[in-house]
Amino acid sequence: MLSEIPVWRIKYMPKTLDEVCGRDQIKERLKKAIHQRNFPHLLFVGENSIGKTTIANLFSKEFLGSLYDTNSKLVYSKVPLTEEETKQARSEAYVSQTKLGSLAGRSITTPAFIRVKIKPFVQLKVLGNAPFKILIVKNFDSLGFNQQAFRRLMEKYGTNCRMILITTKISRIIDPIMSRCQIFLISPAEFGSFRDLIERIAQKESLKIEQGVIEILYKISEGKISRAIDLLQLCSIGGEIVTSEMLYENSFNAKHDMVRALILMCFKGNFTKARELSRKIQTRYKFSSQELFQIMLIEMKKLPLSKYSRSKIINYIADADFRAIDGRDTDIQISNLIAKICSFSEVL
Repeated sequence: MLSEIPVWRIKYMPKTLDEVCGRDQIKERLKKAIHQRNFPHLLFVGENSIGKTTIANLFSKEFLGSLYDTNSKLVYSKVPLTEEETKQARSEAYVSQTKLGSLAGRSITTPAFIRVKIKPFVQLKVLGNAPFKILIVKNFDSLGFNQQAFRRLMEKYGTNCRMILITTKISRIIDPIMSRCQIFLISPAEFGSFRDLIERIAQKESLKIEQGVIEILYKISEGKISRAIDLLQLCSIGGEIVTSEMLYENSFNAKHDMVRALILMCFKGNFTKARELSRKIQTRYKFSSQELFQIMLIEMKKLPLSKYSRSKIINYIADADFRAIDGRDTDIQISNLIAKICSFSEVL
């Protein structure tokens, strides 16, 4: 059964920095930090699914060794607080008794995410003989104005905990944060390393790859290893020989079909189900908002709509694409677009 087939991207996940595909210069810089037993706060910048979190985790494991489990933490800034965490954040807010003037008697609070997810970890002393703890914060740019509060934590607890901040959009990181970090630009894997990895996986899985297919796979996946391995596994279901036709069929049809289904769901005016489907698409294919909007535009042109309806929806997509460039949360921009199309469906 298909459900019994192991997920290849997990099966072939690198276990050490040396196993990371390509990025030799980045690995050398990180290994130097491991050897010196010291590093400043780090900022990892790169596209979605490029391997930033994987590299950060592997680096933390090799730096901390056997103390990794007790002295490291990974948090996702986009994940909302649970109801229990929200109650905890409110209970820990306190009223100022010392401030004068307009601030007298007001609640003095740090952002709930930082107070609940970050402070308890960075305040706790290092366990064992590790030089310091390591905190990895994914999607750091989504903190928005709360980055200022985070900056103060970096200064106050920097000797006890070093932080690895991960983002896809460096333009959304405030200057005080960037000035306190060593920046790593995580680029796609080089083709030579990519080819060697795919050939090794194909050999282990008894697959034959036609000539020129790996070059096509590299272009389709944009050098993103996880996406390439997922696509290779999809092609393997159809037979032992991977062809360029199979690559194109599995890479484009499934994605475009789901996006077309999303548009049709919006036309039915069912916002709740449309938003669920959009989140499923983003999770499965690791789309950026711009990639999703581009495919929506392609699929829009195939639907039998009037000129007025087509131009109206294209304007919605263009507006959402523009807002997503500087918006803090792409999910909000995509949800806003879906809501507009669902509302417009009433006049279709």
